[in-house]
Amino acid sequence: MSKLKKGMALFISLIMLFTLISCSGKKDDSDDAAKTEEKPEELYSMVVFSKGSEYFNWTYAGFVDAAKSIGSHIKTELVGPPEVDAAAEAKAMEQLIAKDVDGIAVTSADSATLVSSINKAIDDGIPVISFDVDSPDSKRLTLVGTDNVSFGEKAAEIANELVDGEGQVAILYVPGNVDLEKRLNGFKDKCAEEYPGVEVVAELNHEGEVVQAEKVTMSLLQSNPDIDVIFVTEGLGAAGVAAAVRSLDMGDNVDVIASDFNTATNDLMEAGEVAATIVDDPYFIGYYAFLNLHAAAHPTDRPSDNPPFGYVVSTGIYCPISGVMAEDLADGTIADKYLNPPSFD
Repeated sequence: MSKLKKGMALFISLIMLFTLISCSGKKDDSDDAAKTEEKPEELYSMVVFSKGSEYFNWTYAGFVDAAKSIGSHIKTELVGPPEVDAAAEAKAMEQLIAKDVDGIAVTSADSATLVSSINKAIDDGIPVISFDVDSPDSKRLTLVGTDNVSFGEKAAEIANELVDGEGQVAILYVPGNVDLEKRLNGFKDKCAEEYPGVEVVAELNHEGEVVQAEKVTMSLLQSNPDIDVIFVTEGLGAAGVAAAVRSLDMGDNVDVIASDFNTATNDLMEAGEVAATIVDDPYFIGYYAFLNLHAAAHPTDRPSDNPPFGYVVSTGIYCPISGVMAEDLADGTIADKYLNPPSFD
């Protein structure tokens, strides 16, 4: 065979080999796509008590991203009332149970109110985990959230710094919300143990609402103008407290410690109307809430604390917390992490 013929034969052989490899690759891709399409669709729901808030948009963003990491057959939805309403949350839970979703992550505006619907879902075979605000007396499988005692302790530490070891503090919270009660008690216990000069003189229910926070703060400061610090245990009320302090022209006398970080808190801190805020990581909470929920819906050979559901970290998963002072906003790191969350319908 001539060199030319040998060369042509080799060339043709290479073309045939390339064609076979290409066809083989396309077949594998088709097989993979078919396998993906064969997976049944699953729906996981997140239930919140203030739908549309920046905080819960961040938690849902984490939830969605974790779902995407599992596969395109995983679907998610965000449900719940636009304002704090535990009864509306319970109603949303009932609707999800009737729809037979594959799993529910819920934060409880009032821990006791959600017990019945959480238990019903569990009894019907739908895994439920708490995130953010717990419902510890329910059958929920675990909690992904914040160490709220430490949260309150961090606020006490900052309050002590603001009053230089001696002063009067008022705390706004929502009775029945176990997380806010833990923050309240964490603050008080820390002061009793380490900051005896910091005295909690008022514990007020602001119902988790800006308008009510302004009302109770106005009444408080008019009856006791010697208040030095007001600690708001949740993420919305600081705006109402700051408005009351502003109206009474007491900004030079009263420091406000907020909770969480959002656009309103950022603006108030930049304006000097909020001295500090305590923050956790809502994206982290949403992300690990989904991963635990999906694991609960897919039992494996690993022993579970809650059969027939799959293994979850039943002792809870807690995100880190930190205190943010107004001067910490300068480099933009905090704003980059917490502002402008994705929006969801």
